[in-house]
Amino acid sequence: MGRGNSGVRKVTKDRYITQYYKDDKKGAKKPFRFSHLMAFDIKEENNKISGFLSVEFDYYPEDGSMKYRDIHYSDKRLIKHIEGNPQVMKNIDSYLRKNLLQSEYGIKV
Repeated sequence: MGRGNSGVRKVTKDRYITQYYKDDKKGAKKPFRFSHLMAFDIKEENNKISGFLSVEFDYYPEDGSMKYRDIHYSDKRLIKHIEGNPQVMKNIDSYLRKNLLQSEYGIKV
């Protein structure tokens, strides 16, 4: 009789694990991955810095969140002007979200 009970437990356990993986695959939605290229012209005291910022991010439509994956600068001097200024960072984030709204819903903001 001991064997019968252990066999039943194993089947029950395997059934639970199978159900867990089925539910996990249904609930886990993959994000959309986007890349965006932005051009910058920044004037310093004696210089003008021109360059590009390349941003790669994941967008989760179920809650509207974004996760930045990779950022590249064509000119390293841009880092100081972009990442060193919180307002510029907010503007970039707003710009990317505005483009997502336009592409996803056709909304012009």
